[in-house]
Amino acid sequence: MKDRADLESALKLELIHWRTRQIKDVYGAYYLYYLETTPDHNGGILICKDAPANPEYKLASPERINTCASVEQNFNHISNTVLGSLPVLEY
Repeated sequence: MKDRADLESALKLELIHWRTRQIKDVYGAYYLYYLETTPDHNGGILICKDAPANPEYKLASPERINTCASVEQNFNHISNTVLGSLPVLEY
């Protein structure tokens, strides 16, 4: 991710996709994961129910995505509490 705006755009897209999956699986617990930026590759984020297939992804927060909140409410919460601390921006 190049900058905070790219990271926020990625989060918004992940939350839109999460909402669709969550509606189909109302009891599923979804979490935010991140891939740390290294000199070899750029970092990233994703929301999934099970641990990602790539073991390099780490749990961004032990808090599950709030099923009672809208995409926008979840975006604001994650953006204000978690996003800034993730090591996913380019060097």
